[in-house]
Amino acid sequence: MTKFSTRAKATMAAGLSVSCLFLVLGIRELRNPARATATLPAAIRPVAPPTVIALAASTRAIAVGETITADLVLTRVGNPAMNATAATPAEVVGKVATQPIAAGALIQRTMIDNGTKLAIRVPVGMRAMSIDTTAEIAVAGLIRPGDRVDVQVIYPGEDAVNGQRGVGRSRAETLLQMVPVLAIGELVLGDKPVANNDQASVQGPAASPARTVTVLLTPEQVSTLSLAKSVGTLYLSLRNPTDQALEVVTAKGPPPLARPAMAPIVAGLPSAPVATRPAPGRHAIQLVVDGRSETIQSGSGGK
Repeated sequence: MTKFSTRAKATMAAGLSVSCLFLVLGIRELRNPARATATLPAAIRPVAPPTVIALAASTRAIAVGETITADLVLTRVGNPAMNATAATPAEVVGKVATQPIAAGALIQRTMIDNGTKLAIRVPVGMRAMSIDTTAEIAVAGLIRPGDRVDVQVIYPGEDAVNGQRGVGRSRAETLLQMVPVLAIGELVLGDKPVANNDQASVQGPAASPARTVTVLLTPEQVSTLSLAKSVGTLYLSLRNPTDQALEVVTAKGPPPLARPAMAPIVAGLPSAPVATRPAPGRHAIQLVVDGRSETIQSGSGGK
């Protein structure tokens, strides 16, 4: 049996202690993945997946001035580091496009605006026109921005009790159909309605409802509506948003106004009124000539 010297035994004990120490340290490092990964060479370190978020893309082409609604937004996953100016769906819904947005493109924050001004919400080529209303005219004030309405006009005739009278009987006519409502008073399409308690605190408890309805029209429709406003009375009828049916209407326009009798026109100028005298009554006239007396009747021409 081999016998070890005291020196050899000490050396073996020291080596065993060092081995145990390295074993303990190794187990500790293995229990800490972050340290274990950091100690690995760069070539074999695991690559962390990139951070991704939901970004907003357009489902179709969006024109300048168009309000972005939820159905126009498509959620697309993207890297925020590579798309620093891209907006999220929550940032774009209700905003107004200030630049043309292509179909399927990511919507950038520089392409949208809050649209606090009404003009930015009027698409290019369209016009905004306001109509003074009452509760009866504006469906008891229940019309909201984004609704679609039909515009009727009542042309007064000779049977009208009040207002300007035309020729013939009064008649109603459908003037415009499927007209978009852009604003009600100062509440513009896309704005958040003011809560009743907030409105009362700002305007007082007796705040009156909005008296104007602003609609979106083509330039030709603006002319048609302006003429109807000056002659007749306008009424609005609210449509179901899924009702796309259009009534076939033959526009007759306002009836001619009743005109007073005019004096006859001579050579392009009105003639002066001719004064007439009532015919004098007939009476007897006695003539005395050279001592002879004769009685005649006035207007008879007799002597």
